[in-house]
Amino acid sequence: MKKTLIAIAALAATGAFAQSTVTIDGIVDAGYVQSDVKGIKISGIASNLTSTSQINFRVASDLGGGMKATFRSETDWSPVSNGANTGTTAVVTTTNAVGSTGSAITAANTSNGTQGAFGNGEQKLALSGAFGEAAFGAINNTALAAHGTSQPFGTALGSGFVGPVGGTNGGAGLGNTGLSGSVVTASVRNDNSFQYTTPSFAGGLKINYIFRKAQGATAITNNANYSTTLGAQNQGGVSSLAALYSVGPMNVILTRDTQDQTGVNTVSGKGVVAAGNRGTYTALAANYNMGAVTVYGGYQTNVSTNAAGAEQENRKTFNIAAQYVMGVNTFMANIARGTNNFGATPAPAPNLVGMGYEYALSKTAALTARYERVSGDQAGWILTSGLTGATNNDRTRMGVGLRVNF
Repeated sequence: MKKTLIAIAALAATGAFAQSTVTIDGIVDAGYVQSDVKGIKISGIASNLTSTSQINFRVASDLGGGMKATFRSETDWSPVSNGANTGTTAVVTTTNAVGSTGSAITAANTSNGTQGAFGNGEQKLALSGAFGEAAFGAINNTALAAHGTSQPFGTALGSGFVGPVGGTNGGAGLGNTGLSGSVVTASVRNDNSFQYTTPSFAGGLKINYIFRKAQGATAITNNANYSTTLGAQNQGGVSSLAALYSVGPMNVILTRDTQDQTGVNTVSGKGVVAAGNRGTYTALAANYNMGAVTVYGGYQTNVSTNAAGAEQENRKTFNIAAQYVMGVNTFMANIARGTNNFGATPAPAPNLVGMGYEYALSKTAALTARYERVSGDQAGWILTSGLTGATNNDRTRMGVGLRVNF
């Protein structure tokens, strides 16, 4: 649901310009969560059980003749933690041992949360019309859309999504520290991007292209800094080409995303592969609605190579999922299996099982319950680096909560 904050006609007295509007919408999601990682159990109040809590500001200007100028500014935040929203760090003067199940936790990896500053999500300024849409900003990559098309759990519990966090080879992408191969190389979004989407043709087909020019070490000598201002830049290149098909009950996305950090001093910007590496992510995702039942499926691959062309990572994931709606009740299930084909001794094949239930209190509010289990994943599903070192990498999470859309 969107609430209009302002609706003004620019120079209304003369009627020279069409009306512009500013709206606000978003999601608030929180509840009780219980997590068991490597035998270490944690429980309490947390956010984002079923969806990322966010606030969106949207601007739309009707330019006439079928053309429109739009802007979206997304802010992701926590409705249950001031520490997460301000990014405060816990002061730890001694090392806290966690016993035989994991290594020590030091001051270097303890904090109250990741800072949730204003405008930390998608930023998109666009011009659309009969020619399609051209946009600039920090734009969500098609990999994120493919992930959402392949299952009904979004980016929350049961989906196989972890989020953009640092990685050694596969790098910062969707789920790279989670289910191996689950949307690993492709990032959620990249700063300083350009996007072009064609108008619909051939009965429901669109082509989407996202590009960001690499700014490497040769552009600015010995500069390892990242800046939003071009000229103080050191960032990897991004290229994403996708076909999106949507007709009636069927939705299909085929995308190939590449992030190139070769010739770049450091990992910079949001959602990138490791410095010096080049990652390629390919996905085919689809869903089909049959009234009360929607079926889903997805296949994803990730390959990462270094500057010399040597393979650093090779992962694959396949999943099938379903959703059933019965009145105010919604039931969901997701099963995924991944492989890690890199190295003389590949990691054990990870498996994901996700289940969900929602009870609609209204069109905008729902009581929710989620469960997920990941087994056989040598790479982790690690909540903090202080929990590494154990041989058991299985993880279970469950939660019950409330979600409100506005």
